[in-house]
Amino acid sequence: MAITFTQFENELVVNQKKIVFDHNIRYVKEVDETLIVLLEIPNNVTYLNNVFGINEIGEIKWRIQSVSDVFPLKNPLPFENLMVKSTDVYVSDFYGRRFLLNTTNGKLLSSDVVR
Repeated sequence: MAITFTQFENELVVNQKKIVFDHNIRYVKEVDETLIVLLEIPNNVTYLNNVFGINEIGEIKWRIQSVSDVFPLKNPLPFENLMVKSTDVYVSDFYGRRFLLNTTNGKLLSSDVVR
């Protein structure tokens, strides 16, 4: 089932419900009846966990789990990229650290480095 949505700079409208984010939206992908939203974070702003899961009625289901809760990581950064392979969803940061995302609850499942 495709979720109908409209995307503006920092707003997402799903089923006539508007969600306003703190920063502009970089990517929106639908996976398993969830819209995965990656926010674009300016270089001079400290804002982590910039990935959200939105349901079909326009409610925020989850915000991505903090990387430092799961993996020992120096210098956590906002996510820069969102990749979907079949039903697997990956997010990565500027350093190429890639994380597998559970689209049901926003938990991080695994980590590797992409070059």
